[in-house]
Amino acid sequence: MADPDLRRLLDAAQAVRRTDTQRCVELLDQASQHPDLHEDHVASARLATLRGQVGLDRGDAFAALIAFQVARMGWLSVGRPLEARGAMLGRTAVLLEIGEYDEVITLVERILSGVEGASTRDEELATRLHLSAHQQLGAAHAARGDHARAMRYFDLADDVAIMLRDLHEVAVIGLRRGRALASDELIHRALDVLCDARQTFLRAGSQAAAVRATLPIAEVLAQVGSPVSAIELLERVTVDGGNAAERDRVLAVALLSAGLAEEAYQRARAAREAFRAQGRIAACARAELVCAGAALRTGRPHVAVDSLLSAARLSTECGDTVTRDRARVLAARMALHRGDGVQALGIAQRLEKEGATEGARVHAELIRVRATDDLAEAEQLIATASAQVDRLAQPELRLELRLVRAQHLRRIGSPAGAAAELRAAAEMGDLVAQQATGRGGMHDGTLARVTDELIDVLVEDGGHAAQIEAWQRVRASKVKAFSALREHAEGWHVDDAASSADDIDTLIESARAASRGHRAAGPCELPPVPEGPAIELYVLGPDVIAFVIREGQVHVRRLSRVAAETERLVTAWHQECLLATAVGPADDGSPSLDGLYAHLLQPLADLLADLECDPIVVFGHRHLLAVPFDALLDVGAPWRRRLTSSYDDEEAPALPELVPDDAPPVATLVLAVPDEHAPAITAEAEMIAELVPGAEVYLGAAATSDVLAERVAGAELVHIAAHGRFRAGNPLFSAVHLGDGWLTAAALVDGRFDLHDRVVVLSACVSGRVSASTPRPIGLAWACLNAGAVGVVAALWPIDDRVTVTLMQHFYRAIAAGQHPRQALSRARRLVAEEHPHPSYWAAFRYFSPSA
Repeated sequence: MADPDLRRLLDAAQAVRRTDTQRCVELLDQASQHPDLHEDHVASARLATLRGQVGLDRGDAFAALIAFQVARMGWLSVGRPLEARGAMLGRTAVLLEIGEYDEVITLVERILSGVEGASTRDEELATRLHLSAHQQLGAAHAARGDHARAMRYFDLADDVAIMLRDLHEVAVIGLRRGRALASDELIHRALDVLCDARQTFLRAGSQAAAVRATLPIAEVLAQVGSPVSAIELLERVTVDGGNAAERDRVLAVALLSAGLAEEAYQRARAAREAFRAQGRIAACARAELVCAGAALRTGRPHVAVDSLLSAARLSTECGDTVTRDRARVLAARMALHRGDGVQALGIAQRLEKEGATEGARVHAELIRVRATDDLAEAEQLIATASAQVDRLAQPELRLELRLVRAQHLRRIGSPAGAAAELRAAAEMGDLVAQQATGRGGMHDGTLARVTDELIDVLVEDGGHAAQIEAWQRVRASKVKAFSALREHAEGWHVDDAASSADDIDTLIESARAASRGHRAAGPCELPPVPEGPAIELYVLGPDVIAFVIREGQVHVRRLSRVAAETERLVTAWHQECLLATAVGPADDGSPSLDGLYAHLLQPLADLLADLECDPIVVFGHRHLLAVPFDALLDVGAPWRRRLTSSYDDEEAPALPELVPDDAPPVATLVLAVPDEHAPAITAEAEMIAELVPGAEVYLGAAATSDVLAERVAGAELVHIAAHGRFRAGNPLFSAVHLGDGWLTAAALVDGRFDLHDRVVVLSACVSGRVSASTPRPIGLAWACLNAGAVGVVAALWPIDDRVTVTLMQHFYRAIAAGQHPRQALSRARRLVAEEHPHPSYWAAFRYFSPSA
């Protein structure tokens, strides 16, 4: 007979397992020390069963697996076969978490058969075993892509749980159902089901389970276009054990969706290594898929290929066909991108034979269209895929179909038809824009490929109207890229992202409401052609398309096969700057800038030669955003003299003396926050106060965002000198540190700071730096322009503090004499160049204008 004290301990542990895991563990530890435990085999088996359940809750698969095996042996030894089968279902639950889906289906069906064939007096226990078995079968079939069968099993389990009035199990089933809906890309329905499951956990008193339920909710929020809400949610929850690795994986998905690819890669890699250590094969495959998407975004295709191969192999082994198919689709697209049609065709054929879902098989047919040389076969494949897309009604598949159809029309000599298809695809792009970044790269890039293909078709056309539209599409794509980054940055707080919501439920509900209220924003309006002169560059595959705009006309040049070389030269230029900062420049010239001039500007010389003194604004793209075009084309710079007819190997003409005018001094607002990173800021502020009469200066803790918002109305020029932070993946998360904390680029565009008709000088580390992963120079400088500034002075790379102070002295002397800020910066650069001839010193500061 069981000792009453021991039984009470086990009963108490079982009662609090779902509501207070820590207390449950303490009670089990006390039971483990009871002197009669080893003599009471029933109590020992109960203890092991509870240990297994706690291990499963905490994500400790190994501990749970051993505990359930011990429990199984204990129940068998006392002649309790039904309880032994319950322990076996505990083991299969662990295998489900590990990701051994094929094995789970086989074992659970065998266990279920044994339960149904056994005679028992404990009908409730048998019913609960059926409940557990149906749940596990539903989850395993969902992972295998058989969502219809999965939903049938979930329905069976749901009926049983409701009959037992077990709210906790109802919530568990909802959680599994929501995950299955998300994997089937029914993400809005998935979000509703997952949120309902979390609330059911709370009503059941299962606090720990409710916290764990936030992980799939956060992942779906990232997929519906609310990655910042997902990030905030994840930062508010604390999970332990194996669940911490899953939190890292979901956080990586949200970071990738928000544009923070490097941070996403680091998180996904950490999750992958943790999953490997835990033996969780399916979770490791999913983490590899996120690694691949992040590696692609950060320009590491070889790393992405390795991750995709690993994801496909791991998911194939464990039966996770959904992850396997996603990895294969992305691998096939990469093969096509690098021109390996044979490999892409092989992957597509495997997808057609083994694809888990109809969507995967449609992707396979579209990949075959692009890979095959048989035009008649391609026509037939497009027709078949079109019928399936109509039936499935998935916008992202329709977008992919239009792109593939347009590429086929180009192959058969119908560029007009291709352009029409691509215009239609561009107009429907907003239907899938929310979902384009949250699935490890599955749909990522389709919208960009549509834009690139359309621009390529229009440039190839060569007609005047086509050239104008090509430029308009380039400009519109850059505007739309900014809008997407801005949406993903809303609500972000650098210091404490969680502070924007009172509690987790408030945050979830506000994000759900936002996702329901989202409406597609329609096609981006094509802009009118400006007067110029200006140069717009666009990286298109291996080429760079150069648009020269003069007198309201657009001239187009394709600079063939220069993209890779100019990217190498940009990297070399950065290395030159670092070397010059560390040990000083080797000489006054720059082979990197010479090379960039030769590849990007010299081919346009016939269109620019007569512009001897006119300022020429250059709008870059991708890696070209880091090129100091202001300096290259500054009047008096050596490269500008080579470009125009004034170049005769002579020195640039001397600068005229400054002649102060009678205009009143420029109303200047200065916010200066010195710290250990930038101790010279105080001297910089004092210098401005001396050179500009009446300058309003706020130092240190007094230089706050509130001061900026309140005092900017009386200023014509705003100078911010502070420590800066740059975020490459989403530059709107970049920030400057004011006296009251970080001021992000996202905050600058939210309407609080009215910078209309002001010029802003950002004297901060990397204040003008841009990311090669964005099509437009988005960051702190561009945020100021978006807030209404007419111009921004900022540095593209860090330079010596003393050189910065010298440049600012020259700049403000010119400002005090009445020069326009663009002219003042040009003058300051030339004066610094006289003392420090290497461009790394004088070319860093750029004058950004609103159309840049």
